[in-house]
Amino acid sequence: METLNEKQLLTARKEFNKFLAVDGKNLGKLNLKTPISFFKGKMNTEFESLACIGYNPEFKELTATVRIKKATGYSGSLCTNGSNEYVRFYVDYQDGNGWNDEGYVALNVHNIPTKKDCNEKNQKPIDYVVRLSINPKTPLCTQPNLPKVKAVLSWNSIPAEDDPNLTLGTYLWSDVKEENIQIKPIKLQLPEIPNLVNLLEIAVLNPNISFNNLSDNYPESATILKKAKEQLKNSKIDFSELAGTYQNEKVESHRFGFKLLKEAEFSNNLEVIKNINSLFEINKIPFADSFAKLEQLKCNTDYEELHCVGADYHREALIGTFKIKRPLGYNGDSCTDGSKEYVSFWIQEEENCNWVHAGTTFVNVQDIKEIPDNGLSYSVILPYDFSNLKEPCSNPQVLKVRAILSWNQPPEGMDCSGWGNVVESYIQLSPSIIWDKKSPKLITLGGVSRDQIDNSTGLTTSGATIEFNQKPTLMGSPFGGTIVVQGISAPLEGQKYKVKITNEKTKESYYLNNELTLLGYDPVTGKVTHKKETPVNNAYEYRKYEDNINSILARFTPGTNDLLKVTIEHLTSTEDKDYQVIQLDNTVPQLTLDINDNGNCSHYPKGGTIIGNFTVAEDYLHKYAITTDLGDYEKTGGTLDQSGTVSGYGEFKIKADDDKNCGSISLTAIEKTIWNSAWTGRSSKIRKTVCLS
Repeated sequence: METLNEKQLLTARKEFNKFLAVDGKNLGKLNLKTPISFFKGKMNTEFESLACIGYNPEFKELTATVRIKKATGYSGSLCTNGSNEYVRFYVDYQDGNGWNDEGYVALNVHNIPTKKDCNEKNQKPIDYVVRLSINPKTPLCTQPNLPKVKAVLSWNSIPAEDDPNLTLGTYLWSDVKEENIQIKPIKLQLPEIPNLVNLLEIAVLNPNISFNNLSDNYPESATILKKAKEQLKNSKIDFSELAGTYQNEKVESHRFGFKLLKEAEFSNNLEVIKNINSLFEINKIPFADSFAKLEQLKCNTDYEELHCVGADYHREALIGTFKIKRPLGYNGDSCTDGSKEYVSFWIQEEENCNWVHAGTTFVNVQDIKEIPDNGLSYSVILPYDFSNLKEPCSNPQVLKVRAILSWNQPPEGMDCSGWGNVVESYIQLSPSIIWDKKSPKLITLGGVSRDQIDNSTGLTTSGATIEFNQKPTLMGSPFGGTIVVQGISAPLEGQKYKVKITNEKTKESYYLNNELTLLGYDPVTGKVTHKKETPVNNAYEYRKYEDNINSILARFTPGTNDLLKVTIEHLTSTEDKDYQVIQLDNTVPQLTLDINDNGNCSHYPKGGTIIGNFTVAEDYLHKYAITTDLGDYEKTGGTLDQSGTVSGYGEFKIKADDDKNCGSISLTAIEKTIWNSAWTGRSSKIRKTVCLS
């Protein structure tokens, strides 16, 4: 790749989109200041790079730490749209099927001025973390599943789909990284509880009945559930068993005896200390030697090491990424609980330089004899409410964070001790939301920021994105499927609100009263929670942050094509409210595809011309295409009017190949609609088979 100086690199960043927009034949007309050869290069990491990738087994999320290195080159300040860093993930289960494209997420980045921290160090680079939920192939605990993960980073250009070898897309401002992860296994052994599947079928067909309630009508279910719970109980291996296993594998006694040694160190009970001493001696392990080695242990990274700490800019969480390095020394295999890798997070306040403890979380790790040479990469995720630290976009907030990794014991204070290490970095917070601190406040509807929805048409505006993953939408997109409503929640904890839905055409209205399932997080257990919010007299209650980390206020599925006004009202006053209009579209594109064959699919000779026509009826059409494997295709008609609806019909001609006996013609139409508040691009397809003679 051609080398450019700092000024030339910034010019190249500004000209990059022009290069992408124009085909090779016309590049000369752009009069670009940057050499064309530079734009054809790959993997320039001057501005951004991938620092870490990992996997969190509790959230079932892949993570990637995107390191932003410069103060400029990101298309605008925090008060503008800025630009996007896209990360596409691939997973290879090493089953012979190669890389699986899991999709992509995006991060909105801006020009953030470089300031000094409390130690007079530059607040760069800044570490952001993107997260992608996946549905992995889940193994039994007797067969550890250790897939490879590849992350592909690309600035302002979405990495090409199904392109793990990076041969199809443009990867100029890009980076790529691979790691191995472990998929959380299933402990439940179904063959040992054969009737559990029958019970599951009953529960699926009767969603209003819980597993525990089934025992009322099916007496055997109590026994079945008891056996299942026994299998799922926390399973630990005692010290003597570990000693017998690890001593032959050269795992140190102050490793597998760590918790007992720490207990002896801090215990004031002489009897407890004597019992621990005896336990070591019974297993022919000198207690004094082990205790002495414990005293010498300081920030040891032989078994695990923390490499990155950053923050999720869009979904508000602190994330640390670490590796386990050895096959043994984690207190049990995949069918046990193994041990815990704790990570404690601290945030430094800028105004007084004090460190504030944000919280501690953990993931379970186990012995994996088949561990790859480069280890296994894990992520710990701590949802965190940054709202009290945010400022308007005119005053970007960059904060120093510290993460402390500690094996099998929560970190003590801000420094590492024992097994683990410390990593510091800088994070940037999204701007604060303008709000009067007391009234209802909507943030997103249908996955899109309400600032990017036209409040008269209910359609998305130019540049709108799906907020939680920053995937782009099309201008003028409506909404379909399940509509998720997000708003200010935790600061109003305990107060009541109603959600009013008004049809803007008929002016008929109603209040939502469906049960609301909220995603939460228990920092004590490290588990994801699913709290139920059941409205009383149509009134919901604002929940604390830990019970509602996504700030969900409502979730409903209208199933219509109406223009709706969604209003949040406080129970104490219907005048205290906030609203947003959205346009619905729950109708799929209607297609017809006709071949002029007089009803005879063998009507056309080899080498002949196949003639037909088509129609596409869709109010919010993005694009349509005819594809065929019969020969060369020529469209002779069919247009789009300004609303996106096809006018009339289109005609096509296909010059059939001489060497084919049959093939097909397909018509595909893709609509603009945002579905289930999460994705766009739903399509309809019709296919016709043609025989040649």
